[in-house]
Order: sequence, then C-alpha cells, then structure tokens
Amino acid sequence: MSENDFQRYLHAKRTVDDRAIDRRVLDRLTEELPAARRVGEPLRVLEVGAGVCTMPTRLLERDVFPDRTRYVAVDERPENVAAARDHLRERGFEADDGDENEGTGRLRYADGERTVDVEPVHGDAFKVEDEGEYDLLIAGAFLDLVDLSRALPRLFDRLHSGGLFYFPITFDGATIFAPELALDDRIAELYHRDMNERTRDGRSAGHSRTGRRLFTRIPEAGGEILAAGSSDWIVHPPYPADEAFFLRHILRTIEGALSGHRELDAEVLDEWIETRRGQVEREELTYVAHQLDVLGRL
Repeated sequence: MSENDFQRYLHAKRTVDDRAIDRRVLDRLTEELPAARRVGEPLRVLEVGAGVCTMPTRLLERDVFPDRTRYVAVDERPENVAAARDHLRERGFEADDGDENEGTGRLRYADGERTVDVEPVHGDAFKVEDEGEYDLLIAGAFLDLVDLSRALPRLFDRLHSGGLFYFPITFDGATIFAPELALDDRIAELYHRDMNERTRDGRSAGHSRTGRRLFTRIPEAGGEILAAGSSDWIVHPPYPADEAFFLRHILRTIEGALSGHRELDAEVLDEWIETRRGQVEREELTYVAHQLDVLGRL
C-alpha cells in the first residue's frame, strides 16, 4: 500500500466517521466548552493523531467552535500533514502566517462570526513542543493504537485543570461482516489478538478492548467521564462516496495482520479475503466495527 493509498483511506473514512460519531456526546462537548475555555482567550485545542484534519472541519461544520479557536493538529506522518493542508484549503481555510508554498504555518477560516486557526504539525503526539496548556484534547481513533496506561497521563499533562478531553471512534472489540461466512469468528478472534499483541519500540501498541478500558483508566489518570456513547462504523450497500475503497483497506489490513499466522491456513485466509473482496466489488458486503466515544474533564 502506498502512502497515497493511506491518505485516500483517511479521506474515505470521513463519511463513515460522520455517521458513526455519537451526537449526544458531541452535543455535550459543545455545552461544556465555554466553561473549559479561559476567559478572554481563544479556545485552545490539541488533536493528536490528526490524520488529514477531517476533525477540525467536522467540528466547524457542526458549530462546535466558539468565536475564536486555535487548533494544533499533530500527526507523525509528514504525508498526512501535507494532505491535511490540502483538505483545509478545500474546506475554505486560507494561509495565515508562513509561506503557504512551504507547507508551514497556520491556516485560517473566518466567516464574520468565527475565526478558526488550524496548524497541522508533523511530530510525535507525546513530544511536540508548543505553548502552554490546552482547553480541549482530541484523540480520535488513536488510543486503541498506543499503550493506554502510558498515554493517558502524558496526554492529560497537556490540559489545564478543568480542561476537556474527547476520545471518539475508539475501537472496542467487535468486527462483524455480513453475509456471514464460516471463518468469520476465527478471523475476528485472531485479528483482535493481533491488536492485543502488537508492540512498538518494545511497548504495547494498542488493544482490541480499549474502548471499555477507558472507563477505568480515565479515573485512574485523574479524569472524570462526562458522557459516552457508541460510535460504530457501519458500512452497507449501496456504498456512498469512496466507502468501497474504505472497505478494501479494511480487508487489506486484516490480510496484513493475519498473513503467515501459524494458526490459520494460508489458502483458507486467501479464499476468505478474495470472497470478501468480490462482495465489495459487487456491493454486497456489510461491515460493522464496534467503537465508543468518550468525553471527560481533567
């Protein structure tokens, strides 16, 4: 898979995320923001694992932001950051400072009522250097890819006391395909086990039940949960937008995780993958992934 394919996947899942995000949790976020924002200051937001910056444009479209917002969007892939700048321009953002041709600096959206400055930043989510503390921390589809017990305290250090955290699209242990095939349960079991055993730099790199674990780990790290809800990915025929590509990427991810697995015959896996790919091409496949949205306060 090329980098361009990965950025296409991030764009393709925008419509999937749009449907999935729990509206009640998002409404509660909007209600809580005025109290989290420091008096006389713009709302300061940090997003980690920001991808191609679909979250700030989503929040803008859903009227979550107040009159002034400064948004730092951090991602470890430079290709994502470049694609994020393109996405923001397509959504009406313009260069604010720095030379736009250099791909640096903030991009600004202003409509007479709101000014939103977004700065896409290439860097490690836990090491980026910036100014002070934030009013809101966002980590979407991120915490199930890191060591949760280590990540939460480090992320909470970026918030001021009373600041908010919003963790949407956090995977929580269910991968479902329809129509059903005999191998589905075994595929899901081994795929989730691969998530649980994944490491990075010698540390755990996520877990298939991260969503439910937030309910114990957040209080342990000093946070209070304000709202939670389901944010399942559900993709079914007919596929809108670029969601057939989204499904092909999911199948490729499962294939990559299980290829060569000692407990799964290679020919059996190949047959399952090819059957599912054919169903995507014929617009017959339905896919569901169970996830949770969690909002809280430090």
